[in-house]
Amino acid sequence: MLCTFGFATHATLADTIDVRCDIYPKGADEPSGRYFCVYSQRQGYITIDRADGVYYDFMPAGDEVGNYTDRYGNPVYRQSGLGKDGYIFKTKSESVYVYWNTAGLEQ
Repeated sequence: MLCTFGFATHATLADTIDVRCDIYPKGADEPSGRYFCVYSQRQGYITIDRADGVYYDFMPAGDEVGNYTDRYGNPVYRQSGLGKDGYIFKTKSESVYVYWNTAGLEQ
């Protein structure tokens, strides 16, 4: 699979990759769960499909890079706090830490 993750994404490219998602409820210091996820980005739209059946769908919002809304219209913010290891998405009720490396999860 060929994936490019610089995210200066060309409009016709779609990237999909298996990732690890750590879920932190709002205000928590420890994750409530760790899951295999499928992360996809297409024309700025992001989907994250967790192995436990939870599905996130983020649409670009405004002109600021990293600002999204979820399917209910709630704001979502992408942060680069994981450096080259992944992204953090802050939603209304939780933070979704997306790690490009799935090491540490059982198959």
